[in-house]
Amino acid sequence: MQNIKISIPILLVVAFTIGILLLSGQTNRIGIEVNKNSYINFQINYQLLLLGIAFISMISSFILNPESFKSILSIGNLSAVGEELKIFGIKKGDSWLKTGVSLSIFISLATGIFMYFQLKGQTIDYSLLKTGFLWIVLFSLTNSFAEEMIFRVGINGPLANLLSPNKIFLISAVIFGVAHFQGMPSGILGIILAGLLGYVLSKSIQETNGIFWAWFIHFLQDVIIIGSIYLIKSS
Repeated sequence: MQNIKISIPILLVVAFTIGILLLSGQTNRIGIEVNKNSYINFQINYQLLLLGIAFISMISSFILNPESFKSILSIGNLSAVGEELKIFGIKKGDSWLKTGVSLSIFISLATGIFMYFQLKGQTIDYSLLKTGFLWIVLFSLTNSFAEEMIFRVGINGPLANLLSPNKIFLISAVIFGVAHFQGMPSGILGIILAGLLGYVLSKSIQETNGIFWAWFIHFLQDVIIIGSIYLIKSS
């Protein structure tokens, strides 16, 4: 019986991941156009599909473990003490207030440097940020929220007390990594980097018993990535 309880949420998140990958190429079928910019129109349609899948994921997570679901969907204890994770510079006894701020800065710097090299050598019109900034923030908010609901809440919630924390983090990391095979960066590098991020975000939810740090750190990365892609597609 316990194996079934463990398998169901994992299979659901895998199914949601496949749905995202398949539906991302079908955004034209929604056909919503609110802007002359084709990338903005694409994101509007894609985010609607993503939020729809996230909503289904949230319902399933609630059904599978109502108490854990309600607990996770809170800010949580932002100063909770976390376990050591050397690869991210997290020392035993560090609070998540310190860790969250540090990760927000250093992961964002790493993402920013990578995206800088994607922009370098291309003709970029940075003045486009004036008209696109609010769209970038909106898409980053919805994208990070939806993905956290699917890949973190969908795993951490239902599997709470069924598996060890490290196994939960690893499952979230693997699925999140594979889901970003076609992301930015793409390929094996994309899987590894997204997987590492997924691991530490899952860890933050477990240790703070809340979604804040995971959503906030994820949001910052999406601002940088979506903003960069917007500039590339629009220039």
